[in-house]
Amino acid sequence: MSQMTWHEQARLLVEQYGAATLALRAQAGVEEVHGYRIAARRLLALLALWRPLIHQPGLERRLLRATSRLSALRDAQVYAERFGGKPAKRGKLRVPLLAVRLDRWLTRLGQVPAAFNPLPLYQMQLAFSLADGVAGLDGLSGSPKEQLRQWHKLRLVLKQTRYGVELLLGQGEGDPAWLAMLVEWQTRLGQLQDARQWQRQLGREGGSDKRRRQRRQLKEAIGCQLQQLNCQQAELVGLRMAMERPAKGHDQDCAGNI
Repeated sequence: MSQMTWHEQARLLVEQYGAATLALRAQAGVEEVHGYRIAARRLLALLALWRPLIHQPGLERRLLRATSRLSALRDAQVYAERFGGKPAKRGKLRVPLLAVRLDRWLTRLGQVPAAFNPLPLYQMQLAFSLADGVAGLDGLSGSPKEQLRQWHKLRLVLKQTRYGVELLLGQGEGDPAWLAMLVEWQTRLGQLQDARQWQRQLGREGGSDKRRRQRRQLKEAIGCQLQQLNCQQAELVGLRMAMERPAKGHDQDCAGNI
């Protein structure tokens, strides 16, 4: 398959966001909620890629608010799948379509000179963000609750880094191994966050023997996960170092554009 142009890549992500929004407005099921959150995050990565030239903070804020509002519903749906029962029913969700703003944004993108390449600086931006996230783990030795908070913060960074790397790869840049590692880490930390949320919910549901046993099992599993993650931090340091190195040929390009 031939490589997409900047505008083709952007239009595809905008169209995917529109389709995911309409699907969620029609039905707030598990697949629709999950699909919308992914489409919105991919769109946020696209906006970050072009932010030095086209910055619409209001657009980004609305996307962030929409994904944040869906977090509790997504957690409830995952919990119901794992432990049974049904999450509270929700009516149609009015997530923003943003068609006019996104059309205006695409028009601006069409005015960018074809020779302009934002990828070297964007890769550096992703690397710096990842470095800051990993730095938050330095000397991680607090209570399990504090460690869970720190890993959750890093999980949010890794999510956006993952979608940013997808953009790099879509334009023939970056390394597929970066994406594979980010997906793996996103899965690990997602499992940890799910266990954290499930433990809280089980504690709110009362003290049946079954629930107490499940909560105890989750606590033990979380402790094991934290130990494993602390031993695996070096993987993220290696990924950060790899992403901080400029792509071959781009070091001169960056110097020439300054």
